Amino acid sequence: MPAFLLNFQQSRSQRVIKIIRLFMLLVAVCFPISAMSQTATMSPAMMAQFKKLPKAEQQRLMKQYGLKASDLKRQSAKDNLMVDSAAEDYLAGEADEQDKPADAAGEKKAERFGLNLFKRKQNLSLENVPVPDSYIVGPGDQLLLQVFGKESLTEELTVERNGAVSIPDIGAFPVSGLTFAQTRQLLADKIKSQMLGVEVALSMAELRTITVFVAGEVNNPGSYAVPAMATVSSVLTLSKGISDIGSLRQIQINRDGEVIGHFDVYDLLIRGDSSGDIPVQQGDVILVKPVAGLVEVVGEVVRPAIYEIKPGETIAQLLEMAGGAKPGAFTQNAIVERVNKQNVRDLLNLDLTTAEGLQVQAKAGDVLRLGATSPRFENEVVVAGAVVRPGKYAWKQGMRVNSLLQSFWSDLHTTADLDYALLVREVSYGGEIRVFQFDLAEAINNSLSADNMQLQPRDQILVFHHEDKAFERQELNEFFRKKAEKAGWFDEESILQFQKARAENGSADVKQKDGLVLQVESLVDQAFDLILEQKKATQLFAETRQWANEEKWLMAEFQTFLDKALTDPETLTKTAHLRRSELLFGVLEKLKSGKNALNGQRIVSVSGEVKVPGEYPLVENGSVKTLIAAAGGLKGSAFMDRAELTRAYIEAESGDMQVKHVSFSLRDVIAGKENQFLQARDKLNIFAIPNWNIERQVRLTGMVRFPGVYTIVPGEKLSNVLNRAGGLKPEAFAEGAVFTRLQTRQRESEQIQKLSQQLRADIAARSLTPDGAGVAPQEAMAMIAEIEKVKPVGRLVVDIRAIEQADPGADIVAEHGDELFVPPMNTAISVVGEVQHASSHRYRKELLIDDYLALAGGVRKRADADRVYIIRADGSVFVPKSSQWFAVSEQNLKPGDTVVVPLDTEFKDSMTLWTQVTQIFY
Repeated sequence: MPAFLLNFQQSRSQRVIKIIRLFMLLVAVCFPISAMSQTATMSPAMMAQFKKLPKAEQQRLMKQYGLKASDLKRQSAKDNLMVDSAAEDYLAGEADEQDKPADAAGEKKAERFGLNLFKRKQNLSLENVPVPDSYIVGPGDQLLLQVFGKESLTEELTVERNGAVSIPDIGAFPVSGLTFAQTRQLLADKIKSQMLGVEVALSMAELRTITVFVAGEVNNPGSYAVPAMATVSSVLTLSKGISDIGSLRQIQINRDGEVIGHFDVYDLLIRGDSSGDIPVQQGDVILVKPVAGLVEVVGEVVRPAIYEIKPGETIAQLLEMAGGAKPGAFTQNAIVERVNKQNVRDLLNLDLTTAEGLQVQAKAGDVLRLGATSPRFENEVVVAGAVVRPGKYAWKQGMRVNSLLQSFWSDLHTTADLDYALLVREVSYGGEIRVFQFDLAEAINNSLSADNMQLQPRDQILVFHHEDKAFERQELNEFFRKKAEKAGWFDEESILQFQKARAENGSADVKQKDGLVLQVESLVDQAFDLILEQKKATQLFAETRQWANEEKWLMAEFQTFLDKALTDPETLTKTAHLRRSELLFGVLEKLKSGKNALNGQRIVSVSGEVKVPGEYPLVENGSVKTLIAAAGGLKGSAFMDRAELTRAYIEAESGDMQVKHVSFSLRDVIAGKENQFLQARDKLNIFAIPNWNIERQVRLTGMVRFPGVYTIVPGEKLSNVLNRAGGLKPEAFAEGAVFTRLQTRQRESEQIQKLSQQLRADIAARSLTPDGAGVAPQEAMAMIAEIEKVKPVGRLVVDIRAIEQADPGADIVAEHGDELFVPPMNTAISVVGEVQHASSHRYRKELLIDDYLALAGGVRKRADADRVYIIRADGSVFVPKSSQWFAVSEQNLKPGDTVVVPLDTEFKDSMTLWTQVTQIFY
């Protein structure tokens, strides 16, 4: 051997010895010497290195650290039977998951029941398993003998190859082939016969290792060394399980050339019967046969999977394997897919509630499908809306409205509308419905009234809140908030961003509660508005291909909620929190679709002076009076002498659609003197009393005799309002009066928006030109942002002195929202802008504009003296005439005026000017 290889091996052995010494030293420090043999364990890799050491070195280390040869043998046996590593187990599991086939839709296909039982490695050590008395002792078994009494003895006995155990100073005794109980009795008798006054205890220290062969359809066939008490299932675990084509129910155990047993895994897994899982013996052969027949069970069963069947097994037995049918399974019509004699797939309907259906034999390749029962109830009556206990109730013969709603106090919310309720009834199995309207208070109070309608199966009673109110709306908001959080829309970060965006848009719809709790009330309202505009969730999804934001997601969720509000039990309990228009959504959708639409949309609408305008179902014998009740009643502003009904109809001769308007007395309809019946698609308009809106107010403040808010009538002049306020006080400064108007403020706001848009466009266009290369877009945008922050005032220049005198040329008509502020006397002249010191000075009649500019220190170098202007106290602007560049003509000022010196936007300093001049010459 080359010298470098010899040196390499010696150095490698020295490193191994050092590692093992460190390990044993650590064990000696951490564990008591008496327990060391039970506690200290070496990894398989360390044990392999230990065995490669010279025999003398092994004995020296064992003697130094108090280890026995039996400890190392026991450790070696454990390593052969344990999982190689946790990583292998994990990777095996991952591989199993990845190897599962998927169908075309990407979903996992059904798996064979019980196939994964043997695929994961397990610790097969039987060290702590009690040994039964029937265990047959054989060569290799290690027995622990303890003698106590007059004499004490503890000895570990090994059954030698000749089948005997040797006890020091006593003798050797053959025990191979005896049961463990017989061996215990034999040794106790022999020892007691030679040692008087002692007791003998015998236990199993270590089981012998036997060899078993696994053959057939397993993943790793071959020979395996296992403990003597190992069973068939434990051996199959070592072979990494049964293959995909192996049988779980036809496992054969051969011994000495004969079949001594069969193991059916289903007996163990389904029935808990382990009688077939017998202990193996030396030389046994476990044979796994190919699977004979597989059947798939899908649908409403406890364990949908692929099951192995034996010849002659029935559908009843197959259903037992699958754990039985779920409570919601429709067993009266199970479907079996089967390949017939012509090798064509066929369908077979079975009634699993009968013995005949259950006794049908299952065949290989069958697919048993159990569908679910319908979620609808044949004998249900639905109560929804403003009731204490919304839900589904059992219908019985003779049931009426007050059978379910008996008390105002215990059955209805305090917000319930007692004048209006609906009964929705299916009149055909095609979904056609009819809607009946009744007086809820009359139905509860008077059992004999026509409003206490008799109910039929599948009727729906809808009770509404007053006007368009809702009961404890925050519970509905919380319901959707939790759904949003569960869906991952409203985590902490998205809530903060969403709130910030809403705040920047000037909306206070989103609030914080308990740190981060999103209130979605306004979003729910927005979702319903979008739904009413026919922006269906499916349409939005098709347009965006993704949920772009929280509002669209919530809209889709809310539409789904409304669609099943009267059918889904959980959603039905939330209907008490719905408004009138929301509760009617499902009914209106039904009337707009299917047979209901073909028969003419039985929908009418009302607008104008009613509490809840909108669309409503056309009820049986519906009239203007019932429609007004559906809309929550009339407002106090309703004009009783006239209302208008618009009706569309098809002209018989031409077939064209025509529209006619019918006017009638609303007073007579309410009183019952006239009855206007409705037709599908009628539109009712309730007019307002002329000049009903008395909320026309003007606010006067400042130096008026009686400041305050004054209600005005249409066409009233400002002079009349001022006269009602007692006129101006003597100290009033009429020339400085500030008059603002709401409409003017709105126009100014629009002008600011247009200006900012125009500036943005100009900046963008200028940045594309060579002259605009030096333009800083960020600075320009910052300037525009400042402009947009300017709040419009809406000031209108008026002559209060002339108005006070009722001058027709100065007087104006007062409007709602007008405000007049009259300041006290002001005798100052203000100078602002590009002056050395902006300041205010006492008015002196003899002083001119130039004088006041001089009092302010004169104009600055960048001032544009040609464009000096004056803002009068009344808000008007006066531009004096200029006679030269830096001189302003002498013009008279008035108390309260402000002199403004603007900035010269084309100013150039001397250096820039001379630079341009030299460029001309050169």
